[in-house]
Order: sequence, then structure tokens, then C-alpha cells
Amino acid sequence: MVVALSLTAAEKPKLAVLDLQVSGAAPEEGTALTDAITQQVSKREFFQVIASADIRTLLGMERQRQLLGCAEDSTSCTAELAGALGARFVLSGTLSKLGDAYQLSLQTLDTQKSQPVGRSIRIASDVKELAEQLPWATAEATGTPVPQPPSRVLPITLISVGAAALIAGSIVGFSTLLEENGINRDLSKDPATGSFLRLEQYQRDAERLGLQRTISIASLITGAALVGTGVFFAIRPVGGSTALIVPTSNGFAFAGVFP
Repeated sequence: MVVALSLTAAEKPKLAVLDLQVSGAAPEEGTALTDAITQQVSKREFFQVIASADIRTLLGMERQRQLLGCAEDSTSCTAELAGALGARFVLSGTLSKLGDAYQLSLQTLDTQKSQPVGRSIRIASDVKELAEQLPWATAEATGTPVPQPPSRVLPITLISVGAAALIAGSIVGFSTLLEENGINRDLSKDPATGSFLRLEQYQRDAERLGLQRTISIASLITGAALVGTGVFFAIRPVGGSTALIVPTSNGFAFAGVFP
């Protein structure tokens, strides 16, 4: 379900962002992630966003406690809260710590129809990683278009340039090795019967081959670094996809993949 694609500011529906309910995680982590969610939803400009701080101002602390206290488990209470704020949509969620992993669950309720607009679940190793996934998580939770994934131009370029450097370094290194073997064979000949170049020529060849060896090693190291960096960016989770396995205090736990 996709809502509010191209509305003017006056026509945009209001969406209230509630404070995340925290389970196992630190309260300040929930507060920071709530602020990040609010900022992300506001930036996409599909809704007139009412932040949790605005809710406290509009309703007052006591009324807010009454409504938020029942909003966790009751659709009618959520609708009452939305009505008090003049907001059709309410975005709520939970931040849970599962061992050493964090789970963020978000959902948006359309209080006029008493049905969810969208849901999103993300699992990550820390809150910072969850924050990086918010563009996709909030889009799914609010039923709005999912952002385009990051461009793959950079990783492809890095891998291509790195591969070229590896090939060039290998060619130069192999050529240098062949030349060195040829010179060593010449120098191992019997002085009485063998033919030799002037000493100055061997010295110049030694300097040239030493430079080629340095260039080869530098090209191989640079190429390997570029390819490794490109692969890292290429396989890095896009759109908030989570890892299949996450570390916990008791070892590892299956987390699943959420594209």
C-alpha cells in the first residue's frame, strides 16, 4: 500500500511518531533511534510529521502517559491518541536487544480504517547499523516507495581498476623474473668459454630490474587493496538487509534476511 505520493504541504496527511518502546536496550538508544526515525520520515516529505517532542507539548505529560500507556496493546487507544493529535497515521515501534543483536520493529496504523499501512523488521549488530537501515525500514513501515539502492559505480570501478593493477603487476613481475633468470644463467657460465656483457651493463640491468620489481610489488598491493575495498562496498547490505547470522552472548543466532 502506497500513500501520499505527490501532495502539497496542506494536503499531506499527518503522521505521529511515538517514542520507541525499549526492551533490553538502553533508554538513550531508543531515544536516539526515535529521533532518527522522525528525521527520516520528515525528510521524505510524504507526511506532516508530529514528533514525540511535539506530542508532549500538545498533550501535556499526564495526558500523554495515559494515552501512550494503552497505545501499545490497543488499536482504540492508538486511534484516541491520533484523534487528540489530529493525525490519521501513527508510527510506533519497539527496539529490543536480543543477546548481542538489536531488533527494530516498526508499524504504521491508519486510524481511520483501523488497519496497518505497513510493517518493517530489522536486525543488526548495533544501533548505528539499524540507523543506516532506516531509509528502507521507514519506507516499508509507512507504505511509501522504497528508496533506490546506492549506486554500484564506485565498487565496480574499484574492482575494475584493482584487477587491472593486479594484472599489470603480475605481467611486470613475471617479465622481471624471466630477465633476472636469463642474467643469472649468463653469469653462471664458465669464464673461460662464456661471453659476457660489460660490467656497467649488468649494473644498469640490475637497477632497472630492481625498479621493475618495486613497481610490480606496489601494483599488486594496490590492486589487492582496491579489489578488497570494492568487494566490501559491493557486498555491504543494501536497503537494510540484515546478516543471516548475528553474534550473541552465547555464540551466534540466526537473524534472517530482510531485503
